[in-house]
Amino acid sequence: MPDEFNMKNLHNYTNPSEKQDLAHLEANTDDLETDKHGFKIKKYPNGLESVRKSVDNCVNLAGLDKRLMEELLKGEWNHYTTFNSRGETGKKIVIEYDVNVKKET
Repeated sequence: MPDEFNMKNLHNYTNPSEKQDLAHLEANTDDLETDKHGFKIKKYPNGLESVRKSVDNCVNLAGLDKRLMEELLKGEWNHYTTFNSRGETGKKIVIEYDVNVKKET
């Protein structure tokens, strides 16, 4: 191969800045898990975590009541697996918020 095509001879520029460690910019692998074939796959949140993140994202969303969204976030979040007499199962997410205790008289 002729010298004019050698990449080393195309320019004589050297970068004056210091070499930087950019490892902190790499993708976060904490939320990855290994599948049965050994590949790294993204771990997605479960149903309850997904709904909670959605409500959290809605706090400043136009058209929604900000105070209501904040009250929902402060509420008690639970998820249940339900069963019925027909053998069906399902999942239920319950948010209990704005709980008022009746005063005894």
